[in-house]
Amino acid sequence: MGTTFDEIYDLALVTMQDYKIDELYQLDRPTFKTFMKGFLVTGLPEFDVNLEDLSYTDETFNNIISDKAKLILSEIIVYEWYKRNNNDVLVYKPKLTSKQFKQIEISSGIKQRSEYLDKMYEKIRYDISQYQLMNFDKLPFFGGLM
Repeated sequence: MGTTFDEIYDLALVTMQDYKIDELYQLDRPTFKTFMKGFLVTGLPEFDVNLEDLSYTDETFNNIISDKAKLILSEIIVYEWYKRNNNDVLVYKPKLTSKQFKQIEISSGIKQRSEYLDKMYEKIRYDISQYQLMNFDKLPFFGGLM
């Protein structure tokens, strides 16, 4: 049996702070898993290292994946979750009346969130590069996996 998606979700939840997800986890575990799987499956193509087989069946990878790969996948889940929240216009609406909300400038908030999203993505790419360097001899084009 391979690594379960739950292992990845647990690592991601350490970073994610979202009362809706926490509540979903408590009230409806199957729906929670479906919701989180969406982030994982959407982000899997970002983890393009060719060092580990990331094929999966249902809620389990077909192989046991390394701790470093689990951490990177959890970062990808957090990134996908944050990207989703970044596209939610209600996130930008502070606790103001509609009239007050229309009067404030939200572009600075959007810019800051966008910059943070870019930094998250850069960290993921950096972590993937470091992971590849740690396993340089196993890369396909250097005599490793074929």
